[in-house]
Amino acid sequence: MARNGKKNGATAKGSKGKGGKLSTNGTNGAAKAKPEGVVDATKTTSKSLSTTTLFACGLVALLSFGAGVFTPPLLSYVNHQDGSGRKLSTASTSRSTVPEIDGCDDLLDQYLHDEVQTGMDVICVSKNWTLSLYQGASWARPPMQASMDLAQGELWPTLRDTLHNSLNLGSRRPINQAWALFTRGGERIGDEETELMDDNELREVVSSSRLLVVMGGGQWLWPGVRIGFKRTVDLSYLPGTNKTLEKRSAILETLSLYPLVVAVEGFLAPEECDHIQDRAGPSLRYSEVTLQDKDKGRPSSDFRTSQSTFLKSRKDPTLTGIDERTAALVRMPVSHQEQVQVLRYGYTEKYSAHMDYFNPSTYKNDKHTLRLIENGKKNRQATVFWYLTTVESGGHTVFPRFGKAPQPSDFNDCTKGLLVKPERGKVIIFYSMTFAGALDVFSLHGACPVKEGVKWAANKWVWNKPMKWQ
Repeated sequence: MARNGKKNGATAKGSKGKGGKLSTNGTNGAAKAKPEGVVDATKTTSKSLSTTTLFACGLVALLSFGAGVFTPPLLSYVNHQDGSGRKLSTASTSRSTVPEIDGCDDLLDQYLHDEVQTGMDVICVSKNWTLSLYQGASWARPPMQASMDLAQGELWPTLRDTLHNSLNLGSRRPINQAWALFTRGGERIGDEETELMDDNELREVVSSSRLLVVMGGGQWLWPGVRIGFKRTVDLSYLPGTNKTLEKRSAILETLSLYPLVVAVEGFLAPEECDHIQDRAGPSLRYSEVTLQDKDKGRPSSDFRTSQSTFLKSRKDPTLTGIDERTAALVRMPVSHQEQVQVLRYGYTEKYSAHMDYFNPSTYKNDKHTLRLIENGKKNRQATVFWYLTTVESGGHTVFPRFGKAPQPSDFNDCTKGLLVKPERGKVIIFYSMTFAGALDVFSLHGACPVKEGVKWAANKWVWNKPMKWQ
């Protein structure tokens, strides 16, 4: 595991494979309290048309038909109220009457934060496609107003360019991906590099969603909003495909904003926990880590004393189903996932605080790792962590930099920060990258020593670009 600290420096070894190409797809809660010491995450009308009007409408329709343009296809995915995903056609069609949209004031408290969130912007679409732009997805900044010139051309380029200019989205770093636009449910509409899409279908998507979200890093992260905030998410939408999964949902609860950690309820079944353990048992070996340059030569046991293994999902319907559910949960295709890593911690076994991402500045002499992460453009974005057993004592996951706390001097200290107790079937997501696509230094985390019982866990590392481990 990659580590920003001065004391330890390792990144958990991932399943082996080669990087893929960038895909074009891709309730109110409790008030936030300042962290102090250890925080336990378990407590927490219509008129007739005149002749003149009819003539004008006919003229507009004729001009619109004459302006039709067709371009090569480009994939994008749309949002429906039932949560299903489908390909959005890119063939240009004649412009129809622009629908009126009711605005989204009733939705803002599910997306805006008290503090500015760099890299995340919220767009409220109202009548005549007037946009209210909440830069930084925060109540702290008054919204900017922007009007779209719907007579200037196709709808998507007009919307894309309006957002690009109004939100100053052209200043991203070279290693970052193109910014992307999502529905409020996290379903991808298009990105900075998307050229054209069907006007009518785009209107349908925007009219249905009303609130849109720009992610500067190009991939979706669930907005934390505030500690204790809960939302229900649909798990039937499978990104990157036309497939719809079995209808089911999960409840997300924000445990932390810095780093962004959310608990997931309703994701894993008990029999799935058992199946993963049974599959992993015979192939468990003591875990290794990918050492940073400064730690070369040290044994992995200096940092990590657990056993682990990776499981292939091919020909295993249970794991394949979990892979697809994970993709639905994080709103990124299965192709972005590593294989399932399974972990077993016995008495006193632990993993010192570490990062899940690979910081290119600490792997300058590791050419393999630098190729894997494309010198920083590709990296682990999210960790979906599953607890397969309940541990009697110890074994918590600790986030020592919870609430923007300073870098700890002791990477084995489990007395400070956010603690997540291992409980059978519990799932958390924590993000190693920010809304802007930068590495999140606050995502430092560790596995505290088991004091009583045995801790079984598993995780999926989800990358910001497709990989080839499946």
